Order: sequence, then C-alpha cells, then structure tokens
Amino acid sequence: MTDIEQLMARYPQFEYQFKHSMPDGLKGLTINDKIIISADLSDCEKLQWLYEEIGHALTSAGDITDYHAGSNCQQEKRARKWGMEHHIPYKEIMKYKKDSYETDYDIANDLGVQIDYLHTVGFMYGLKYKSVD
Repeated sequence: MTDIEQLMARYPQFEYQFKHSMPDGLKGLTINDKIIISADLSDCEKLQWLYEEIGHALTSAGDITDYHAGSNCQQEKRARKWGMEHHIPYKEIMKYKKDSYETDYDIANDLGVQIDYLHTVGFMYGLKYKSVD
C-alpha cells in the first residue's frame, strides 16, 4: 500500500478524488467531506497536499477561498500546520539534527518530500533558514 493509500485509509470518512483539471490552478481542494487533489502532481506532492486538505477537512469551516479575510487566513494556516505536523512530526525532524547528512536535499529525499516543503516544515518548527541544523 502506498503512503497516499495509507493516509486515505486512516481517514475513511472522506471521499477522495484525483482530477487532472483543477479550478483556478489549485493543487488541492476540500468541499464538505470530499477532498480533491490534482492528478498532475508527483506522488510526494500529492501526499503533501493530501495532508493539508485533510487538515482543512478537520479544522476549517465554510468557504475560505477569500484569503483577504482574516479568519480565512487563520484557518488556512491552521490546516497547513496540521498537515505538516502530521506529515513530518517534530520528533521525526529532530532526529535528523543528530544524524550527519551532507545537505538538506538528502534529508528531503530520505523523507520523500520536496526541499521547499522540508524548509517550510523547518520554519514552522523554528529551525534555521534552509537547514535542519
């Protein structure tokens, strides 16, 4: 079973769809109990977006597509944080601080995530710029 399939199995209350044409170029979208992810993404990107959209389904309320509204921005941040914390828990990323890796690219590869995503998770956990040190 792939990581994507395992994650969807942990949250069976949602309906999952992977579509090639997403509205407004979105990578993921949650409508009620339906989570839609762009089928045009790599598997690691799909997984990253799937975590965030599950975060939206569990923590957001209403239509939050207008990012100019303050509460919508808060809900977006909360869902994104939920996704990152569940995808790469703090304890998991801290073990990389103890290991000797040549670059963050090696860590991202080991975790199966994009380097930009790794850095975003690191920032969320208060780590240094572009480094898990």
